Amino acid sequence: MPKINWDGRSAGNGAWVYEGNELKPKYGATTHNTFEFDGGVLKPKTGANSSNTFEFDGKKIKPKYGANSSNTWVIQGNVVKPDFGSNSSNTYDINGAPIAVIIGQVCLKLW
Repeated sequence: MPKINWDGRSAGNGAWVYEGNELKPKYGATTHNTFEFDGGVLKPKTGANSSNTFEFDGKKIKPKYGANSSNTWVIQGNVVKPDFGSNSSNTYDINGAPIAVIIGQVCLKLW
């Protein structure tokens, strides 16, 4: 099963899995939280934030609406990282995961 891990960080065991059209944590109390990838947007499937969507234009990922919609992330080789800002040195392994998983992991950081 595809998964994505933090890249060399203490949370490296925090894996996510992509099952069908849903992204969810592999372990822990929040494993019931799922995210849907629908065309060009990813959104939480249920709950208060289920109207939040994220766009991927082939190069950058960003929230579609709201205060953080200017936050963008870039994919470089096999890592995803913030495009700019104090955390731009933080990278995330792709590990061959489908793009929905990649987007999901990034969006969770923004969410």
